[in-house]
Amino acid sequence: MADRRTHPSLAAATLALCLILLPGCTRAGIVDPGGPPGGSSPVRLDWCGMLELPDRMPDGQPLGGLSALAFDQESHLLYMLSDRGRLYRARPHFDDQQQLTRLELLDSVPLLDHHGKPLEMPLADSESMALIKSHQGETELLIGFERQHRLQRFTLEGKPVGEALRPSALNGAQHNGSLEALVNHPEHGLIGGLEFASKGMDDSESRLFDLEGHQWRWQRSDDDSGLTAMAPLGDDLLMLERDFKIGRPLIISLRRAHPSNATPDGVVPGDTLARLVSDEGWRLDNFEGLARIAPQRYLMVSDDNFSWLQRSLLACFNVPESAR
Repeated sequence: MADRRTHPSLAAATLALCLILLPGCTRAGIVDPGGPPGGSSPVRLDWCGMLELPDRMPDGQPLGGLSALAFDQESHLLYMLSDRGRLYRARPHFDDQQQLTRLELLDSVPLLDHHGKPLEMPLADSESMALIKSHQGETELLIGFERQHRLQRFTLEGKPVGEALRPSALNGAQHNGSLEALVNHPEHGLIGGLEFASKGMDDSESRLFDLEGHQWRWQRSDDDSGLTAMAPLGDDLLMLERDFKIGRPLIISLRRAHPSNATPDGVVPGDTLARLVSDEGWRLDNFEGLARIAPQRYLMVSDDNFSWLQRSLLACFNVPESAR
């Protein structure tokens, strides 16, 4: 959600988190996710590492604004998307205990328009991403944009493929609260999710949709909790929600949606797996990206809004079999 990068109240609140709740938050490299003994609530997540990413690529290119993740199982490469229209390529490394120890930053490319020029704001506000296969079997990226709401296919080098898609599900979406979540589920296919309610919806709802014209309603944790990412969780979906309000703790919720059990009026049932609250000691920031890298293992990344007061955190966790 790009507008927050200039909000002075957010900057002040984030600085307070760094100074009071998150000792050591200025360090780079491996960090402790924090939190109370026994893990999160109600499900105990199995944490497999957390990294604080640098603010520069090896070639000096700025690294920040990370809003979406996609993991290629064939190449074992992690694609990270900035909300400034830039695509980063990296490789996560794990030790013998399968703990995340390092992210090897490889390179980055700008997202281009059909004339070969880098996208500029407001066209460059890229917020969601999923790996797909073309009709020729080539790996591509489907990227969701807000402000000028659309979906666009890109090559792995950032070149646009075909024309933009503008599904009717994007009609009435909020200017800076729309296509934040996108997943390519092995069973359900491509599903998009809007961060906040569209025009005519209850304030605590979000719209889910596919590219065949189907739409559903997702009940978020509350009015201030925005849907920022989705990933496969068995036959279900793992939903990432972020709740930030001035004067309140930052809350990150990991929830499970059951699209196969949608009601006749289009409501997708769900439940909360884990709730991470900043004033309980969790090392949190503006988590917006989520990707499954193994059947029970996920990576989650935060958007630092290119602010020195915030951090790009890459967290690894396993969802226990009992919670699936």
